[in-house]
This record gives sequence, structure tokens and C-alpha cells, in this order.
Amino acid sequence: MTSPAMEARRVSVGIGQIAVSKDVNEILVAYGLGSCIGVCFYDAQIRAAGLVHVLLPASMGKVPDSREPARFADTGIDALVKRFVELGAAPRRLTVKIAGGAAVLGAANAEKFKIGERNAEAIRERLKRHGLTPAAADIGGVRGRTLEVHVGSGKAFVRTAASPANEL
Repeated sequence: MTSPAMEARRVSVGIGQIAVSKDVNEILVAYGLGSCIGVCFYDAQIRAAGLVHVLLPASMGKVPDSREPARFADTGIDALVKRFVELGAAPRRLTVKIAGGAAVLGAANAEKFKIGERNAEAIRERLKRHGLTPAAADIGGVRGRTLEVHVGSGKAFVRTAASPANEL
């Protein structure tokens, strides 16, 4: 007799948080990415996935709060790379996908602050410092998104409130 298939467990990654997993039955999810950006890593060799939910572009020297280590693009990307290296991943093997960075504050505020745009730029720059380039991205626009990465397959999906999930 075979055992029933395990049901996937959804692990919520909140603002400023990081999750890393080698559990093939987990799905890491960043809900409500407005101007925030979700960055997911996957290393097929060690079958590990990770996700950060970045709020702002730069820490400007502030030490990250232990409850929100990924609040800023610079510290969040560095922390995720470090966690992957500790798991035995090699940065050159990582598949990187990003989503979010929308202008959800309204036209006047979006033009004034450009938080989503600045987040995207900061994330790409920090990834570049680690020799990483996103394989796929769903950035900008005016709608919030949800990003999920399936640990077992490394597949990443993005959806909005008005659209079904699309694979990145």
C-alpha cells in the first residue's frame, strides 16, 4: 500500500522576512506585494528554495531588525545569499525570479516617491554584486501581486487579485 501524497504547506513570508526551505512539500508565499518586491532563489542541485519580501531599497547603514532581516534590498539579498551558501548552494547555480514593485500609492505619490521602481533598481544592483541576474521578472505596473515558489520544483508563480497565477 502506498501512502497518500503529502499536501503542500504554504509558508507565508511577511514584509521584511526571509524563508528558506528544502522541504519539497512547502510553497513559500509573499502576499500583497505592492511597492514591495519578492525575490526567490532556487538551487536545483540541492533542491532548496528561498524567498525574501523586501520593503525598501536601502538600509543606509542601519542594522536590520532580527524580526525583519529583509526589510531593505541590500541587507535582504545579502542575507538570502548567505543562507543559501550555508545550505551548500553555489551562487552560480541559483535561479532568481522577482516580482512586485508596483506603483500602488496613486499617481501623484507614485511619481514623487517611486518606491517600487527604486526597490527594483536596488534589488537588481545587489543581485549583480553577487553575480546574479533574474531569470524572470514581473515588475512595475499599478497592481499588487502575490509571488510563490514551490520548493519541490523551483517553479515560481505570480498572480494579482484580478488574474490567475502565471508561471514566471
